[in-house]
Amino acid sequence: MRISSSWLTFGASLSLLIPAWTANAQELPIAFNPDFNLELNPVSEVVLEPDTTVVKPPVVISSSTEPARIDPNATVTNSGKLDPAQTLVVPTTPSQVKLERSNPVTLEELLNLVEKNNSDVIQARIAVERARAVLQESEAGRSPTVSGSLQYSYNDSAQTRLSNNNNNLSNNTISNPLSGTLGINYNIFDSGVNDNSIRASENNLRIAESELSRAKQAVRLSIVTAYYNLQNTDETIRIRLKAVENSQKSLEDTKSRERAGVGTKFDVLQSEVQLANAKQELLNAEAAQLVARRELARQINYPATLEITAADKIAPVSEWKLPIEETILLAVRNRAELDIRKLEREVARDRASTALARLGPQVSVFANFNTASEFSSGGGIGTGYQLGARLDWSLYDGGRASAQVNQFKADQALAEVRFEQAARQARYDVEEAYINQRSRFQQIETAAIAVKQAEEALRLARLRLDAGVGTQLEVITAESDLTRADVNRVQAIIGYNQSRANLERAVSGL
Repeated sequence: MRISSSWLTFGASLSLLIPAWTANAQELPIAFNPDFNLELNPVSEVVLEPDTTVVKPPVVISSSTEPARIDPNATVTNSGKLDPAQTLVVPTTPSQVKLERSNPVTLEELLNLVEKNNSDVIQARIAVERARAVLQESEAGRSPTVSGSLQYSYNDSAQTRLSNNNNNLSNNTISNPLSGTLGINYNIFDSGVNDNSIRASENNLRIAESELSRAKQAVRLSIVTAYYNLQNTDETIRIRLKAVENSQKSLEDTKSRERAGVGTKFDVLQSEVQLANAKQELLNAEAAQLVARRELARQINYPATLEITAADKIAPVSEWKLPIEETILLAVRNRAELDIRKLEREVARDRASTALARLGPQVSVFANFNTASEFSSGGGIGTGYQLGARLDWSLYDGGRASAQVNQFKADQALAEVRFEQAARQARYDVEEAYINQRSRFQQIETAAIAVKQAEEALRLARLRLDAGVGTQLEVITAESDLTRADVNRVQAIIGYNQSRANLERAVSGL
């Protein structure tokens, strides 16, 4: 049968297209399916309660007015291709980093915002999506593989041409064969290699989910701490302003007494030094406030042109009701760190089983369908097929599998040691926070009484000075005592609230 001209055209087209396909193959992107959902098999002796809610991975966006930032609501399209690379930019003009206005926010608002905007949480979510993709890859090992190939070539044989010249022959020197193969391969028995790999991937996914839960708790505690620090700086400024006012009043009174002839220059100098020291402390407090605001904005990826201010007033939170023993048990039961160590042990065991399974027999079946054609001879198209089975068995690997098992046994032992360490750390975190919370709670009442007593002492010191039976030093001392008592009151409230937050973090309930 002769090959028509259309077949020749098709063959020539293939010769042009195949190099283009080869060049473009380097640009083909690969993407995972973010919507992949799989029911995981339960793992023995491991009780997990992680927050498995996972949003779609964020992408980086940029604009002409601010640095590149994370858009938590962005999604990755399930197109089988990589998303276009976004341009990463940094500020280039002062207007891009200049603070334009302040925005009062409550602690609750920040906690709702931080899980969407914080970089650590976003990275943990991306890690969960990656673990899902790895699990999907492991699951793909249960499916048959299908492959195909197509080859076309155009050959002008120099050997045939030389033979024609030497022997007076007229054999055709041109050949342009076209061949194709379609093959199916299915692994029907692998001694448990794939099953162990899938179990390891499932446990790695659980580890990623537990890491996400741990990251959320750590970030929330960091935000609470930063917010309480900002409240502390706000109150410190109030106290320092009051100290400056008291020192200013004392200086004016001292100067009046000097002019009246009942005071001395020494008293005036003491008051001036006291006022200068109070102003210095006020400047330090104002600087600390600005730093605290920027630190809080940094942690939640707040817009660069907005400044955060604390909207909540300082007040003690509710008291922890559970006794310390029940709190410790709650922490041991809920801590993500303990779940992670358990799962790391299971992953090590699964990997050891995988290494041993590779020494066992591997059985697979295959089917190939072949086609070939020679355009130059006009012989038509030939087809054929091949069916078969294959047995692979590693009889000796030089001790490689045994060495891998020893590595994974060491990983298992490390996970067990780290589990015990995490359990002890969980208990210590509870005890430390519980003790500090009780102590701070008692300090609040004591500090409040001390403030009232210091205010009364200052009033009496000024009366004594006006009556001529007191000294300026007594007034200065009373002013310092009032400032210290007010600072202690604020520190007691902030310390109590911080200890309560640490206690909630210790039981993974923040």
